[in-house]
Amino acid sequence: MTPKEECEKMLDALLPFALDQLKKHSEFYPFGAVLLNNDEIRLTAADTGEEYPDSTLVINQLTEAHKKQAEQENIRASGICWNATVSLENGVQTDAIIVSLEHRENYSVIVGQPYRFGFLKKLNLSNIFAQEGRHDIFD
Repeated sequence: MTPKEECEKMLDALLPFALDQLKKHSEFYPFGAVLLNNDEIRLTAADTGEEYPDSTLVINQLTEAHKKQAEQENIRASGICWNATVSLENGVQTDAIIVSLEHRENYSVIVGQPYRFGFLKKLNLSNIFAQEGRHDIFD
């Protein structure tokens, strides 16, 4: 598999979980996943010790934990998922699931899935978008 295909496999694990949490709870805390060297995808979480932690703190802890695993060469890819407000091309702001995906072979992408809650809290999804990632995990 190419790095892009492996990151797409990670996205296929992360995005459905985030959507499920939105449908059940109308929100979710940041979480992640790693692709181990044996091809297993393992979901990851951070424990700040707080009942309602700041999302930025959780994202930072996930990033550091994934960096450590990358330095130890235990993983091939990392994914971190969080909820954010984004501006669409038309300038409209909307909520979106953001997934930062990174592969050790110099591939990084950020994928967004815009959404809104409609009548009777029905979850309505818009078109997925992608942009160049940040290369935060693998040096």
